Formats: sequence, structure tokens, C-alpha cells
Amino acid sequence: MVDNGDETRTVELSLSASEYDRLQAVSNDPDGVLKDALRRELRVREGMEAVEARRRGETNDDLDLPSPGPPSDSPIGNLLGWEVESLGDGEAVLSMEATSRHANRGGPVQGGVITALADTTTAVAFMTTLEEGESTTNIELKINFLRPVFEDRLEATATVVNRGRTLGLVQCDVQTSEGKLVARLSTTYMVLRGDRAEGR
Repeated sequence: MVDNGDETRTVELSLSASEYDRLQAVSNDPDGVLKDALRRELRVREGMEAVEARRRGETNDDLDLPSPGPPSDSPIGNLLGWEVESLGDGEAVLSMEATSRHANRGGPVQGGVITALADTTTAVAFMTTLEEGESTTNIELKINFLRPVFEDRLEATATVVNRGRTLGLVQCDVQTSEGKLVARLSTTYMVLRGDRAEGR
């Protein structure tokens, strides 16, 4: 059970005796580790509820649900029309309709637009791993463009490949509506705590 502000919501986590024994062997506070895991799971589930509510045309004010992630209040996200398709623990999928207004001279979608979509998708995925009081910032990014894309629906899928105490690595693939790989991005995030996390 997790206390979430003004309300209490229940999230179940099942471990076998051997799994709990292994957790005790690597942690001085296994119950705290489990509590943090439950909080992360609750944030992910609440984010998914918000995503589904937006698809039904309901607002967060109607349901008193949290925002699913940065695209909902991001000026650049609103400008480019990003949509959160799904959230998971260390995973996120965002999409956008790429049109002629996103094109370079000559027709293909401008690389910065694709990079921005992929970069934000990795951020949303990494944010699902953050503990209470933690924030993050991107410290390195690399992208490979594999084929030009013209007017199409783009889908970016990000997965946290490694999550350390201070640094995390996230990879993201951007695909066309037919599943063709357009670009692959990898980025490194730094976890911020205390004064460094304030206001971020």
C-alpha cells in the first residue's frame, strides 16, 4: 500500500522467499527498496491512466490524475504535436504526425525534429526510474539517421539500458508507421539530488 498525498492506493508486489532472501543479501533496507519500487510502479500506473484519459477526451482536472510526462506541459512538445502512447518502468513510447511543416528544403523531415522527439522519449522513460526527490539532466546524446522520412506518423520507443546511482543510459528507436527504422538515439542521463534537483 502506498500513501500518495491525500489518498491511499494499493499496488501489489509479489516476491518469492528466495527472491526476498537475495534482496536482503544485497541491501541493508530491503523493505525500503520494495517501498521505492512500489512508488515507481504507482507513478507509472498513474501516468498510464492519464494517457488513457487523454485518449478518451477527459482532462487531468476531471480525474485528478497526474500528468503522464513532460510532453503534456512542454511548449516544444505542444508545438510539434507529441503524444504519449505508453509508459512503463524504464520504458516510454511517444509519437507525432510529421507533415510538410516539419520538412527541410526538399521534403524530408528535418533531423532536429526527429532528434527532439527521440530525446524527449528517452527523458520520459528515464523519469519513470527516478526516486522521490530525484531529478535528471541529459549530459550526452548521439543519434544515427538511417533513412529519410517524409509525411508520416513517427513513433519513438525508448528503453533504459542501464540505470546506475548517478548515470543512466537510454536508447531510442524512431520508426515510420510501417515499422521502418528512421533513427536510433542513445543518451546518458545524470541523476540529480538535493539542491541540484530543485526546480528541474
